[in-house]
Amino acid sequence: MFYRFDFEAAFYPALERVPFHVRMKLDMAGVRVSLNTWRAFTLEERRALCHLPADTDEEKEVFASFLAALTEARAGVEAERCPAVDAGEWAAAAVPGSVASRSEAEGVPVTLSEWGRWAGHERYALYKTALSKDPDLFRQALRELRLRLCS
Repeated sequence: MFYRFDFEAAFYPALERVPFHVRMKLDMAGVRVSLNTWRAFTLEERRALCHLPADTDEEKEVFASFLAALTEARAGVEAERCPAVDAGEWAAAAVPGSVASRSEAEGVPVTLSEWGRWAGHERYALYKTALSKDPDLFRQALRELRLRLCS
């Protein structure tokens, strides 16, 4: 499944940017891809990466292998391997410090209750936007996730 966020909607038709759900798969599979490499892939290949699962160890390995083959074929470089990110960094048990401090600075602290009600991919997006240099991205993500809780 591919989770889409409204705050990224402008990028979906051509997938000219790496969507947050794909970024999560990359982090969990322990691979990196530059924006130039991502753009070297065909739209169909980008869509395939969006929809490939990466939940189990086997799925993560298939995802990483497919990405490595695409990177070599389309960009002529080796895929960059890196340590896989532990999903515990955005686990439901505690609001990460980056999210807590960014939301407090915005005057809208994220509560543990909210944090625990969001799905893993939603917490990941908020976690990553909290680390971003773009405060507006965090605001957009937080606004969207809070609206989803209300609907």
